[in-house]
Amino acid sequence: MELDKIEKLLQLYFEGETSLEQEAQLQNYFTSDKVAAHLEEYKPLFAAFAVAREGSFNRTLELPEDKPKRYWIPIAASILLCVGLFLTFNNQSASEQDLGTYKDPEVAALKTKQALFMMGNFVNKSTGNLNKLDAFEETTKQILK
Repeated sequence: MELDKIEKLLQLYFEGETSLEQEAQLQNYFTSDKVAAHLEEYKPLFAAFAVAREGSFNRTLELPEDKPKRYWIPIAASILLCVGLFLTFNNQSASEQDLGTYKDPEVAALKTKQALFMMGNFVNKSTGNLNKLDAFEETTKQILK
């Protein structure tokens, strides 16, 4: 009867479902002299646990000293960030008032023509590159045929 109980406790032990009292029962059983022959293989395991329980740690641990706390660094960084953002957006508001308008309509028309001419040149250059792409596509079609 006791052997069945020990085998059940051993199975529960390996599944991690035993209580401390049940583990103490197993420890007592396997450190005694009356261990069943088919359970002899577990005897060194529980003997090692008994030896480990008797050992103690005698060295002193050296803990690192606390570094000085610098609470002011994040505060200074946030203040510096706020001042930088304020100066950046404050200068932009003055330039936003000057919208680049011309008081003379003839100058405005001339500048508009220049801008449209520049855009037309850029569009012509980009479509010229598309013609090269068409030639490449035709060549690849001829090769793949």
